[in-house]
Amino acid sequence: MFKKVISHSLIYGLGPFVPKIIALLMLPIFTKVLTTEDYGIQSLMNSSLGLISVLSMLGLQLPMANAYFQHTHHFKKRWGQFYGFLNIWMILYSLLLAIIIYLIIPKEASENLYWIIILNIIPIVCFGPADTIGQLYYQLNQKPKQVVTRTIIISFVTIILNYYTIVILDLHYMGWFIANCISMLLLHFSYWYPLRYILKIRPIYKFKKVVIKKGLSVSLPMLPHFYGSFLLSSSDTLILKFFLISTSQIGYYGFAASFGGLMAMAVGAINTAASPVISEQIKLKNYDSVRSLTWAIQFSVVILSSIGCFWLKEIFGIMIKNDELKTVYILAAIFIMSHNYRPMYFGVASILFYKERTRNLWKVTFGAGSLCVLLNFLFIPIYGIKSPAFVLYFCYLIMGYGTFFLKDYKEVAVTKFKPVLWFLFTVLSFAVVLFVIDLPTIYKIIITFFYVAAVPFYFFKRTNFKFA
Repeated sequence: MFKKVISHSLIYGLGPFVPKIIALLMLPIFTKVLTTEDYGIQSLMNSSLGLISVLSMLGLQLPMANAYFQHTHHFKKRWGQFYGFLNIWMILYSLLLAIIIYLIIPKEASENLYWIIILNIIPIVCFGPADTIGQLYYQLNQKPKQVVTRTIIISFVTIILNYYTIVILDLHYMGWFIANCISMLLLHFSYWYPLRYILKIRPIYKFKKVVIKKGLSVSLPMLPHFYGSFLLSSSDTLILKFFLISTSQIGYYGFAASFGGLMAMAVGAINTAASPVISEQIKLKNYDSVRSLTWAIQFSVVILSSIGCFWLKEIFGIMIKNDELKTVYILAAIFIMSHNYRPMYFGVASILFYKERTRNLWKVTFGAGSLCVLLNFLFIPIYGIKSPAFVLYFCYLIMGYGTFFLKDYKEVAVTKFKPVLWFLFTVLSFAVVLFVIDLPTIYKIIITFFYVAAVPFYFFKRTNFKFA
């Protein structure tokens, strides 16, 4: 079981990380050309997209996944109806996206307003939800290579286009938007073609209203839950803009936050690989295996992320050619460690999703997101631009571990996850990182050695853990 998750995680995670590593290696080139103002414009635009991205699929991935497992022999027909409905919805969604960009765009980018809007909506209008539906199909069929091959190719294309538009053409922030538009068109098409002509999953516009209504009855109550994730991950940048923080300073903050995005992608790859395995184990009522797998992922993620953060100061010193951006390593460490809650959260959420007890999940996720917004409004005027990073870490912990105390989960709890113990372990590891990150190199080497040794020790100690 765990071997399968490891192999699929390596495919989902390490595959896309190859171009990401190359992109990191190119930071000396990009940070020499780009300014903190460029990074600020990018961060604000990413936040504006995140403001409504939760609405793009209306949460219909969940009923589509359920249809795949519950209507095995005719799920394609049901998916086609969702596909047709979403194609129509995407037109309205694109209009809403254009309005959001118009309202949020900083004055430094106002001269390119209409081009930014066009470059962001073209892939959506042309191909609708093809990429999301295609990824979902291959994920549920446990065919990670289909997803990862596309991700790697498109990532390399994006890197090349970024280099050409930013460094060669000297287009600064506009280079990102042009490269992203072309890359997304290619990615959408790479899923649209096999969906339509190989898998025969085509949009059905004469869909049954009862099918859509039933799907939306499951997905719409989940939107506050998904929107809570936006409030946590993107609202901070918009709040900084509200307090008239300069675009340059927002770029400083956004550059550090981008390393948290890399961590989110890595943990997300693991969760994507583990999802069908955990669902299968729940179906077979192998609940101890679900717990063991969740614990193993949680332990590994915390240890490995901590080791990486120990050395961020040295990594930034070598890789970053912008003196101002070099100083954000501590902020970057906070963002990276913020995502260490996710394996435990994913374990409990998997059970809630499988049991279809998600109606109250939004109370934790949206509550954590709302608290994040409130605390940022309180602390940014007092403690400045660094405070949102600590607020984010705190609120992610609430979302991740607070789910275990939902009444819905207590009623369907199938195993003892010991969330309090893992909460303390996660917080302690965060404190250790903040202490170690500025220590002399010799101390870091010693501490790193003990952390590396802890991984095999954990797995050998847990003799009841099933790797097969």
